Amino acid sequence: MNNDHRSPSTNRRDFLKKGFGAVAGTSLFSIGNPSRADVPLDIPSSTFKGAILNSAVPRWTDEMPRHQWVPPCGTGSEPADYKGVGVGDVFHGVAPEWNLDVRRKDIPQIPEEEWSKFPTQYYGMCAETASMKILPTKMGLNTPLWRWCGKKPGGAGNILLPEFRFRIGQPALVRINNELPEETGVHMHGGHWPSHSDGHASFFILPGETRDYYYPNVLPRTEKGEADVSESPSSMWFHDHAQDMTAVHVARGMVGTCKGFDDLELALIKRGVLPGIRGLSDVGPEYRNPYDEYLSFTDRVFTQTGEAWYDSNSHNGYIGNIETVNGCAYPKMTVEARKYRFRLHGASTARWRRIRVADASGATINFLHIGHDAWLFDRAQNSQCVLISPGARSDIIIDFSKFQPGTQLFIENILEQDKGVGPRGTLESENGDVVRGKPAFTHQLMRFDVVARNLAHADASIAVNTALRPHVKILDSEIAARRTFKFERKNGAWAMNGGFYDEHVANACPTLGSAEEWTLTNSSGGWWHPIHIHLESHQQVMNLTTGKVPPYYDTQKQDVCKLGPNSSITVRMKFRTFKGPFVFHCHNNEHEDFEMMNQFDPRAVGSLTPQPPQQFFP
Repeated sequence: MNNDHRSPSTNRRDFLKKGFGAVAGTSLFSIGNPSRADVPLDIPSSTFKGAILNSAVPRWTDEMPRHQWVPPCGTGSEPADYKGVGVGDVFHGVAPEWNLDVRRKDIPQIPEEEWSKFPTQYYGMCAETASMKILPTKMGLNTPLWRWCGKKPGGAGNILLPEFRFRIGQPALVRINNELPEETGVHMHGGHWPSHSDGHASFFILPGETRDYYYPNVLPRTEKGEADVSESPSSMWFHDHAQDMTAVHVARGMVGTCKGFDDLELALIKRGVLPGIRGLSDVGPEYRNPYDEYLSFTDRVFTQTGEAWYDSNSHNGYIGNIETVNGCAYPKMTVEARKYRFRLHGASTARWRRIRVADASGATINFLHIGHDAWLFDRAQNSQCVLISPGARSDIIIDFSKFQPGTQLFIENILEQDKGVGPRGTLESENGDVVRGKPAFTHQLMRFDVVARNLAHADASIAVNTALRPHVKILDSEIAARRTFKFERKNGAWAMNGGFYDEHVANACPTLGSAEEWTLTNSSGGWWHPIHIHLESHQQVMNLTTGKVPPYYDTQKQDVCKLGPNSSITVRMKFRTFKGPFVFHCHNNEHEDFEMMNQFDPRAVGSLTPQPPQQFFP
């Protein structure tokens, strides 16, 4: 494994100098036009604003694209697609935990058989340019983007809306090639991964190079030595995480999704509790399920010719005037009169959304809220809306059986936001699950067209209070250390505890196997900050702003903690299995890129003071 600490900072800093340093500069993504090689193009704002496409684009003309399953290119042994290059024999190597001897020495608490209950699945993915029809087809415009593209086995082509499907107990090895002119990196939200594979911002895939991402799909152990099934992930997603470049890469389109399954979740499908087709949706590796779909929300600004425009002048947060779902502007989706599971996904760099379902008259439709971020709740809850920050997910069930064929329903955002500072209102006013009266702001994002149900497939039985996944609270008696992190604006950038990101400093060093309590405080005035912590879930225990216990859906597991203006939240988290370093940061990606990020580094013997990282995998 190549473990040289090489930093391609010149490439990033050149971009920042050209893009963010220009007083009147903007960036036009001309990906796919080799004459410009995707170099940010500085255009006077007065000239460019006239070319921006307004939001009056056709609605509900295109069927919503579905995320496509990425099939493994081999199972059980290294595939021919790897062209004779063994796992780890690539420039950026593979996680040390791939080696059985390392696991036996460093992670003896997880039995050997747990690492390979099922044979390893091998995958391929690349970072490349692609052109997509994001704007309605009738407009005849293509949008060049950068994409993570799943590779079909045997060189049969690439998948532009990739979705991995992982089973607990079945290791996955994803070989990723970077075919772009800038460094990249992949962070998968919600999984329990080794440091090398977690998507640390300073662990890159350099241009023209390859990295092997090892996702062991093992669960951390409880204090009794049992697998912690409460931590088994379901709704995961991945995005580019290159240091200082995350925002512009995510805005370019470098995102994808992943669904996780364990025996408990497969049983819920098999028993007909969760939507699916028995005998098809509950078996691997594809888990085919037409009644379970990601809805990934993004917003962009487009030119009159269909190119995506990014404001490289600002590091406050990129806000677009046109919304997309699964990479399609204002799509429609044909649904049967039955229950569907939707995994709502905030894939924007800075936009928050408060999502509700409404009928054509504007009346709010109730749904079931069954999970937050990667984890199912312990019980299904009735809800009328969910607040989704950048990076966050919410799993919901919409029951279309209540409506006659021909009915049209809408997914709406009822949270107004026109600046990167964050939405209007406060966290406490916008984080409720009830829509009171007629919303002052509505933006319809997609339309559902209800048709008759296919009677060959039984409907799901899930209802309010249906038991889902056990939830185990982290108790006060388990807390080994308490820490405070303040999120601030300083010197025109974004700081944590008064300092900026430094890859040579581990700001928190928990003891492996312990639990800690962190107080996350927003000291930046009116700004909103969604705080994402890698490695494991965390649980909110107190909103110090109100002095109250947070609502049900925030006290369960999550990987993004919402901080509104001047708010302060206490969370608890366990640090198990893998030693660091890992990162935690604001998931307004522009804030993250401008230094609102720290490292935490679980280790055998923890520390209450910052330390150098114990290992590094650039």
